[in-house]
Amino acid sequence: MKKLLLGISIGLAASINMAATNDIELQQATEIIGLLKTHYVDGAQLDPKRLTDATVGGLLKFIGQGAQLLTAEEAKTKPVAEIKPCASAGQALARAEVIDPKIGYIRIADVEKNTVAELDAELSKFSAAKTTAYVLDLRFADGTNYTAAAELAGRFLRDGQELFTIHSAHQPPVPFRSDSQAATKLTDAPLMILVNHCTRGAAEALAGALRAQDRGIVIGAATAGQPLAWQDLPLSDGRVLRVATSKIALPKGRLFPDGVIPDIPVKIDPKQEQELVLHSPTNITLTASLQTQETHKMMTEADLVKYHRGEAFDLPTPTASTNATNTTNSSSSKPAAPRDIVLERAVDILKGIRVLLSWR
Repeated sequence: MKKLLLGISIGLAASINMAATNDIELQQATEIIGLLKTHYVDGAQLDPKRLTDATVGGLLKFIGQGAQLLTAEEAKTKPVAEIKPCASAGQALARAEVIDPKIGYIRIADVEKNTVAELDAELSKFSAAKTTAYVLDLRFADGTNYTAAAELAGRFLRDGQELFTIHSAHQPPVPFRSDSQAATKLTDAPLMILVNHCTRGAAEALAGALRAQDRGIVIGAATAGQPLAWQDLPLSDGRVLRVATSKIALPKGRLFPDGVIPDIPVKIDPKQEQELVLHSPTNITLTASLQTQETHKMMTEADLVKYHRGEAFDLPTPTASTNATNTTNSSSSKPAAPRDIVLERAVDILKGIRVLLSWR
């Protein structure tokens, strides 16, 4: 009982001290405003409206993307931001296949309850195909199921690791940790995580959790960096204060408002990327789409291994006639087809990792 009373006393003292500190800071602000009104050479310009506007403007600038002051018309025409895909993406797991050499590719469109089971099924297929590296494509992905996001992250992390925490203005924090009972877990295999500005919601939390635990290399562009929820608060003058009321916090780094910053930034035209990712023909494998358009033989992964071992390998040098032909035909050749350079970069890195591991 004595310990309980002591604890309550300490808590009350801390609350009183905090309130006293806040009062002192408010008094200091009032004091500064009073001195400016009295001694500033243009003190007459510091009327109450301008002071209020300046104070509010400073607060909004400090908060940044977390608060907006809108007119009543703007609040109607610009509805509260909702988490939704930048373009129609279809089913939860949009694409899964093996890219040569034995790289498992998975593109998630929506993080929902069914996404976990669909991922488990594809990971089992990859295991049977003996894949040794993976690409998790979260470009244009979204979702609102954060429990599913934690379960998905658990497929790539050891149990018990801190993933993310949901912070709300009027509710206690909700932490998430990795805890997966999946038959197939990929805790050590090389992993590339592809993201862009349209990676948001639960998909953004998934990317952030893996990035915070240094599980994989993030490639592409910074994610959306949006809060989870907004609230419109009407003001007495008819304006509306739109405030972020919920966000995701990571063990390392800030998801809101910074987004997940890629380890390897790759610039690509947004419209081109949308077409390549969301509307690529399914009758053409990713392996085929990633093939170089050059007609002469390029150095392969096997050639690179032979080179570093000091073994002979075949790499023909283009002849003068070949060069002349290429020069002659260059003006009439067709424009190169758009390439998914983000995916290309990921596959190239995984191939390089494979070569490095083969030297051991």
